[in-house]
Amino acid sequence: MSRKPIMITWKTASGESFNLAVESVRANPSRSMLAIVGIVIGIVTVVLVATVLANLRNSVALLFRELGTDNVFAFHLSGDPYQPASDAEARRRPLEVSFGPVIAREGDAVREVAAQLIVPTVVNGRALTVRAGGNVSDTALIEGATANFFDVVGAEFAAGRPFTDLEVRAGARVAVLGANLARALFGEAGITSAIGQPVALGGETYMVVGELAPRRGGFFGENRQDNVLSIPVTAAERRYPEAEATVLYVRAKPNRRAEAYRETETILRKLRRLGPDQPDDFLLSTSDQIIQTLDRVSAAIGLATIGLAAVSLLIGGIGIANVMIIAVTERTREIGVRLAIGARRRDVLRQFLLEAALLATAGGVMGVLVASLIGLALTGLMPGFEAVAPLWAVATGLAASTATGVLAGYLPAQRAARLDPVEALRYE
Repeated sequence: MSRKPIMITWKTASGESFNLAVESVRANPSRSMLAIVGIVIGIVTVVLVATVLANLRNSVALLFRELGTDNVFAFHLSGDPYQPASDAEARRRPLEVSFGPVIAREGDAVREVAAQLIVPTVVNGRALTVRAGGNVSDTALIEGATANFFDVVGAEFAAGRPFTDLEVRAGARVAVLGANLARALFGEAGITSAIGQPVALGGETYMVVGELAPRRGGFFGENRQDNVLSIPVTAAERRYPEAEATVLYVRAKPNRRAEAYRETETILRKLRRLGPDQPDDFLLSTSDQIIQTLDRVSAAIGLATIGLAAVSLLIGGIGIANVMIIAVTERTREIGVRLAIGARRRDVLRQFLLEAALLATAGGVMGVLVASLIGLALTGLMPGFEAVAPLWAVATGLAASTATGVLAGYLPAQRAARLDPVEALRYE
């Protein structure tokens, strides 16, 4: 019979403490705002970095999974094919397009091999441009591709078709355009489709036979393949003899990717005449390995971010502690009156803890809102990149801010609860 009155008393006391805490915060808005600046900065940092990393990770994961979860990628360097080689790898010989048929023939777990030949963006001192009528693109990337390339990497066609084996063998002047490049060259001209239209590249004319649909995934909403003009690999070898960087896409038979990986490594070592004690002078990777590498980099960035955020939260906590000490000092007589008329010390403790937690939580909410607004701005600037804050980041940010407030306010709240009512009533 005694439990119900106790529950009502506890709820009443908690509600009263909360109302007093809210009134105190509202009575000093400027001081409260200054106290939570550090909290806001810390939560913005955590939530915004978590948002960017989480969405970037999802986009990159989608990009490489689109390139084929059963594929093994082979390249002679460990970096981006469009970037210069590092000093340690500068002497490595590029892979060759001719390696593809050998791997496909000798690899028991290999289904087929596609090749991609990267043409330098600058040839003979001049940047390559693609022209269609009055439209010119100087950001197009030129690549040679085998006939099976688009199928192996899972590219979808918005219109037209890939190269045929005959066109590749003959080095025909045909081209497949990425979605962005097709729009840049033909979208503004009012042509509904680029298929059958001529494009000029390096003094030669190529007939467009295929237009790719926009690729999913990428870096900050941008998929480089959307800007590519692909021509038959034989045409690229003939027209651009300086093009050497070759990427091989080894498609494994179902559920045999690990075997295909080992076979590809063995065959490439034999083709490149490496001795038993010599390390590989090429890099093999899979979509899973690339995603795991990205996760490790993201984890390192995340730890650094947490460190920076912790400093901001510490500063915010100090600010809240100072505000609470001032509040206790200013309201000493009020505390004495409450204690004198029957308030319990734990009620006073609860009141000031709630006030500190309320301040910090308000800072956390403001931080989440600011981070979300910045994310919306990033999404507007990069339409293909959705900077939406994950729920775990929001929840973590709010929990961290509230915990900071409670910890920062505990000592001032305890000091208030221990005041002697008589001495507090005499305080001026």
